[in-house]
Amino acid sequence: MDQELANGRREGHAALDDPVLVRQAGVQDRSGPADHGLTEARDLGDTTRIADIVDRWGVDLAHGPYADLVYEAAAELPLELGENRPGLAFRFEDLGRLPIGTTPVTLPRTPDEARAEFGRNGDLRLRQALVPLATRRRLGRYDEALTIAYAGSPLAEANYYPWYGRGSQILPYWYLQAGITCLEAGELETAERFYLKAWTYRGRDPYGFVSRDIAGKLAILTAFTGDHVASLEWLDRGRTAGRRADLWVDRFVESTLGCAAAMEAVDALAPDAERLLLAACHPGQRDGHWPIFVWAHVQHALAHGDVARARRHLQDAFAVQPSWLIEVGLAASLIPLARAQTHLAAGQANQALTELDGAPDALALTRVLRARILLLAGQAEQAIEIIEAMLALETTGTRARTEALFVAACARLTSGDRSGAVAAARMAASAATERQDLRALATVPRAALDDLAADVPSLPPLLGALDERGIGEVYPPSIQLVSVTEREQDLLRELTSGQTLGQIAEAHFVSVNTIRTHLANLRRKLGARSRDEVLAKARLLGLLDKTR
Repeated sequence: MDQELANGRREGHAALDDPVLVRQAGVQDRSGPADHGLTEARDLGDTTRIADIVDRWGVDLAHGPYADLVYEAAAELPLELGENRPGLAFRFEDLGRLPIGTTPVTLPRTPDEARAEFGRNGDLRLRQALVPLATRRRLGRYDEALTIAYAGSPLAEANYYPWYGRGSQILPYWYLQAGITCLEAGELETAERFYLKAWTYRGRDPYGFVSRDIAGKLAILTAFTGDHVASLEWLDRGRTAGRRADLWVDRFVESTLGCAAAMEAVDALAPDAERLLLAACHPGQRDGHWPIFVWAHVQHALAHGDVARARRHLQDAFAVQPSWLIEVGLAASLIPLARAQTHLAAGQANQALTELDGAPDALALTRVLRARILLLAGQAEQAIEIIEAMLALETTGTRARTEALFVAACARLTSGDRSGAVAAARMAASAATERQDLRALATVPRAALDDLAADVPSLPPLLGALDERGIGEVYPPSIQLVSVTEREQDLLRELTSGQTLGQIAEAHFVSVNTIRTHLANLRRKLGARSRDEVLAKARLLGLLDKTR
């Protein structure tokens, strides 16, 4: 096997035993490197040559000035030319000309198989696998996309050594795309590992923008997780890395860098936060990071007390993104979280909890919000239980940990544990100062922080900065959390239809007195005196729409 790999190195990674690759290599040699002969082949109407070029060089051409030409060629070629040309067949699938999965993604499964494959064909199979990886990711088929990303690891590892030269140039871009896949799928820790591997091999950047893109992706990821120092460092690296403003991918690369800077500004409540947000990313932007973009816009709107605007941001995203895409991957965590935060800011605690039911927990931010709801509802002990459990986990992100400490401080103060409250507040204030996260202070009752300020020297400057920016409390200092039974919930919906109690009873084959009992229970729980008042208070609390 080592001899086979050595032979591959001596031949410069030409295909030693694959006639298709020999033919493709010949196409490049006689047609020049710029477009690998694609323009000439199209002018001559040589479909076989075109198929060979798109199969072997399609990924490279799609990331340069010939991107449109690649897609035009793939849209015109006969489907039968995709046989024995997986790179071309994957392109057919991406264009919808073939069903997804028509062509199997075959990658070596073991290190030995990967070394042998690399000795024969270099990084060709990785390049070709990038197309089905991106196609499945774009369609929200994250399980399939993740399978491809993980399956590529043995061959990527076989590309390790720097003296492999051009035969392994795709390595940083492969790891970048694998990281993007994991991030969109909600696997943030794995995404970071792939991004860092991509950064390790950035010197092999095949397209001139990959280093900048990697740094941007790491900047936005660390900004989201709350690692302020790392985010700023990656921003600096990204801004000084090479840029290809002439390529179509440039706007996506720059948007990522811009959004990372905007997220830092949102946390710091900086005066230019809104300008940076609007310049970098729109809530309805068709980009793989769109859930983070939406979440950032919602945080900014709520920090400035504009619940209506936060709702508009969510509506803008829903108007653009396919409904099924909202329910998968990272969106399945962040969109319910943003909606729940918006409901809580409007005092609709029940609706906020309903949004969180069954939603994945991104970096423990969902658990922090649950604890915050319990704190504001006067259930401090239950809030403390949630916070203590999540702070004990290593997987709890820096952002969630900072917010959790503020919740813990307020909850312990409410429960009479002042010494515990002071200790939590000191840690929270220290973290907020280090992260430059003023916004975290606005997510808990201000009265509690003012009370603790005398014993926590680092709190007054932070609270003063909030006042200078005119920032109040994001959420109401207290909320009403009402627990209703399933039958009471059904009755609420039926009352909005205008039916009489008799009609409701008849529809459910129960007596009118049974319905009156349920209504009486609702009046008691809501502190209402009439049917109309029950509906008004239920609407205010978000109880009339308790379905996600």
